[in-house]
Amino acid sequence: MTDDRAAWQAVSDDAIAHYLGQRYAEGVELVRAAQPGLPGWRSDLAHLAACLLSLAGRPAEALAELRAAYEAGGWWHRRILVDDDDLAPLRALDGFAELVERSHARATAAGQATRPPLLHRPAGPARGLLVALHGAGQDADDAVAQWRAAIDAGYVLMALDSTQRNTPTYRSWPDPEVADRDVAEALDRLPPADRALPLVTAGFSAGGRQAVRWALAAHPGTPVGFLAVAPAIGPDDLDPGWVPGAVARGLRGRVLLGARDDDVRDDALAALDTLRRAGVDCRLDEVPELGHDFPADFARRLPKLLAELPVSTGGRA
Repeated sequence: MTDDRAAWQAVSDDAIAHYLGQRYAEGVELVRAAQPGLPGWRSDLAHLAACLLSLAGRPAEALAELRAAYEAGGWWHRRILVDDDDLAPLRALDGFAELVERSHARATAAGQATRPPLLHRPAGPARGLLVALHGAGQDADDAVAQWRAAIDAGYVLMALDSTQRNTPTYRSWPDPEVADRDVAEALDRLPPADRALPLVTAGFSAGGRQAVRWALAAHPGTPVGFLAVAPAIGPDDLDPGWVPGAVARGLRGRVLLGARDDDVRDDALAALDTLRRAGVDCRLDEVPELGHDFPADFARRLPKLLAELPVSTGGRA
């Protein structure tokens, strides 16, 4: 992680702590003070400040914050402005709808802006292919860092950037059809030898949701297993039509979830219960005291989780 990226993450974490503590005015000043040193995150910082200002009862200032960032070259996908309940008081203000459309047009013009998938191979013969999907606000570099232990376990590790961006720097997987296309195109770019390996889909948070969905749906390149850390998934993200095929082909999944993950825990547990009741081999590992994050010892845990998946008998369609 670059110094700027680390600085942005620190500011974001601090601002969210102020948000959760309802210390909105203090949070705004914190974000504004960080803006000169983080020009690459101008759009993200403006969105944070606008949310805090709106919750502080200052919607006109919130709109002005967004306008200033837009005039400086920033942009947001329509969904981040329209679907964010924190910004609801801005919707009645003159100029907000126009800003949304102008910003979205700029987001569309900016395009997908992705790199080729990142690919890392083990030193010896590969026993499987692990496709790692980053969490919301992250990228393929983060996924490589998080899942790197798979390489020493004998897996080819492929990580890809989502093409879906809320801001110039914020990627996630909100549209499942687009996410499916991203994964399919990345797999298609692999050499035949890598494509022939047993496939395991893996992901964190929003990437975990996509990893589970891809594995269940039996896309071309059918996975033999999935691994998800803190998946942002609920029962509504699961298509019942996927389950019979997943059970018939012996799909096996492992989910790691923090006991203190207030972000996704309830929905994820409900989704897992749905899958297990339907007959999918899906085990949950709960980590005490962990929030919405990877456990500190994940590099030790990952090879053990991979060893529980049927890569020795699995294959790719």
